[in-house]
Amino acid sequence: MRLLTRVFWSTGLQTLNQQFIDLGNTTRELISLLHEADEGFWVMCMRRALPKIEGHELAGATLVLGCYGGMDTFSDLELAKGLAEQDPVRHRNLNGRLDHLRTKTFEAARCIAARQTW
Repeated sequence: MRLLTRVFWSTGLQTLNQQFIDLGNTTRELISLLHEADEGFWVMCMRRALPKIEGHELAGATLVLGCYGGMDTFSDLELAKGLAEQDPVRHRNLNGRLDHLRTKTFEAARCIAARQTW
C-alpha cells in the first residue's frame, strides 16, 4: 500500500480521500480569513459545506463550487473595501490572501467534482 501511495504522489495523482482532506484544510483556512474580515455571509456558506467535505461527500464540493460564478458571487468578493484608502497595504494583503485561498479552494473542489468515478 505504501508503494502505491508513493506512485500516486510521484505521478501527481491524489486519492479521493486526500483530495477531500486538502479541500477541508483549505476551506478551514478560507473560513478563518473570511471571519477575520467580518464576511459573515460567506463564512456561513463555507461552514455549511464543511461537514459534507469532512464526510467525504460530493455535496460538499458542489456547495463550494456553487458559491462561484455569476454576478455578486464569491468570485467577486473584495475584502475590507473601507481599508482601501485608510490602510492600502492591509487591504492589498487581505485580498491577496483571499485570491490565493479562493483559487486553491475552487481548484480542490473542482478536482473532486470532476472525478469520473464515484
